[in-house]
Amino acid sequence: MDTNANWYIGGRWVDPHEAVISINDMAVLRGYSAFEALRTYDRRPFHLDEHLKRLYRSAELIELPIPWPASFIAGVIHEIIERNSYTHAAIRLLVTGGESEDSITPTGQPTLAVMITPLGERDMQRFARGIKLITTRLQREAPEAKTTNYMAAVRALKEAAKHDATDALFVNSDGHVLEATRSNFFIFRENTLVTPREGVLHGITRNVVLELAHGRFTIEERPILLDELSLSGEAFISSSSKEITPVAQIDDLHIGNGKPGPRTYELEQRFIELIERGNF
Repeated sequence: MDTNANWYIGGRWVDPHEAVISINDMAVLRGYSAFEALRTYDRRPFHLDEHLKRLYRSAELIELPIPWPASFIAGVIHEIIERNSYTHAAIRLLVTGGESEDSITPTGQPTLAVMITPLGERDMQRFARGIKLITTRLQREAPEAKTTNYMAAVRALKEAAKHDATDALFVNSDGHVLEATRSNFFIFRENTLVTPREGVLHGITRNVVLELAHGRFTIEERPILLDELSLSGEAFISSSSKEITPVAQIDDLHIGNGKPGPRTYELEQRFIELIERGNF
């Protein structure tokens, strides 16, 4: 974190070490809040409108009113980009539940926090290697909403670290592979791209991947069975920060030949070309 950054917290522009919210806020007491994470390329926010729509949708799903119009939050995002000099950056939006007098019922107004941190250039070595994932039976609550309730994700990531893995895949009681802790999950079965549609957060990058794959690959949005992983030739995850990242191994299973595959590489190249054209 750059301590010289300029953040927006509760109507004020502050340095990160001055960024505070009330200890009585429901975000602190009960994890009741909605958030969004997006990134910039060359100081331009990636699919800003879609991220804002998802923020409001997440808040609606948990019955958290957002008192600011989307145009106001968009203005804060553009201003935070201007106030900070990062070429590429990650931007986090947080709408808290507001203060509570009884520690369970929100009575105060929500707080809007907008934070920015620098991002480096694309890590092509990570793409060349691929990553290892583990599977977990832990489950997210309200997966369609992006909230700060990340208890399952934090526990899953700790378990992944014990197995020298980068991330973990949530698997439900039906044996369906859903998503990673902060990214969507895809497999290739020959020329068919498969990704779950239900019980997952629909990522902005996920939607871009599906657009890039349209007309080139057959697309199936459906459950992925845990046993189906051994039949997949390629796998990858997608998110704003990870873009398209190949998966080389899941638990003890090597995907395909254990190296990033040609179809994943093709999608990654299409994604890079889209970014370089600034077509977002």
